[in-house]
Amino acid sequence: MVDPASVPDGQALFSQYCASCHGERIPRAAELEAARQIIASGGGHETMPVWGNVLTPEQLQALVSYTLQASKGTSLEIGQQHYAENCAFCHGDFGEGGPNPARQGDIIAPISTSEYLKTRDDATLRAIISQGQPNFGMSPFGSAYGGPLNDEEVDAVVAYLRAWEANPPVELPPEVPSVPLAISGTEIYAELCSQCHGPDGEGSVGPSLIDARYTTDEAEMELFQAINGGHAATAMIGWGEILTADQIQQLVDFIRSLQPAEAPTEPVSFAQDILPLFEAKCNSCHGSLGGWSGETYDGVVNSGNNKPVVVPGNPEESLLAQKLLGTHTQGNIMPPGGKLPDAEIQLVIEWIRSGALDN
Repeated sequence: MVDPASVPDGQALFSQYCASCHGERIPRAAELEAARQIIASGGGHETMPVWGNVLTPEQLQALVSYTLQASKGTSLEIGQQHYAENCAFCHGDFGEGGPNPARQGDIIAPISTSEYLKTRDDATLRAIISQGQPNFGMSPFGSAYGGPLNDEEVDAVVAYLRAWEANPPVELPPEVPSVPLAISGTEIYAELCSQCHGPDGEGSVGPSLIDARYTTDEAEMELFQAINGGHAATAMIGWGEILTADQIQQLVDFIRSLQPAEAPTEPVSFAQDILPLFEAKCNSCHGSLGGWSGETYDGVVNSGNNKPVVVPGNPEESLLAQKLLGTHTQGNIMPPGGKLPDAEIQLVIEWIRSGALDN
């Protein structure tokens, strides 16, 4: 019996009527109807009773469902198989990690430790497997993203990983020592963190780090813990097994030095600051090609295929600011040739934050 708990009625019937001949070996059939016919008619067995005269249709259906599912194996067995075929090459047979074959000099942290699994829920694991982490050399494995595994197979891999949590096979990679990267905090940010948080901390896949709240003493501890242990429900791993405490502190100090451009002392003027910026950098395309217009105040605020693009007082929710920062989820960054200088982006953000006035 491979997984009797999955179909209780079928398991009881199999034990009562089938196990005396079949033992623990579940007969296989090519399709559901063939399995039903074999059980109902006795198939080609001289000694097999005609169970269609003994069992009700509901019992026959339960027995067929059980035998088909048992012959395929449990989700854990399927997950283990897919893990071995698709994941073990990089992550190790037991999730112990090791050298990253996709990035020379990089180390893949263990994914079977209790710390890693406690800080990632099933939705996060599913997203990582399905969508991959291209920044770390991991390709997508979900069929929706061009990978080889369908949703059920991805779920089976997640179930297999989750089974490690109660009794982790490793807490640190035994045959691959955790060797700290010999680089400074500034270099660590440029090589690793900027891929998600942006070269200047402006945010991209990950949130923006240029925020005044990171200058407080409480924020220093919060940043250290987030880098050391990772973030639950996100793709951010815990770097404490790769970086030393001193490197993490250097990284924290660097992040706290990432401050946004100083807000102008005078209120940002739409007529004097924003409109000339759009005329110089945006209207050559948007005057004729784009659905949004930067030629007038009404056009800036109310035009566009996804209007409103400006939410007065809230640059985080304003599509205009998202497009300039690169934090949008659809379409391309604007301008398409590359981001505007930080000072010019900050002007637009401050204008929106101050109410997006027509001044």
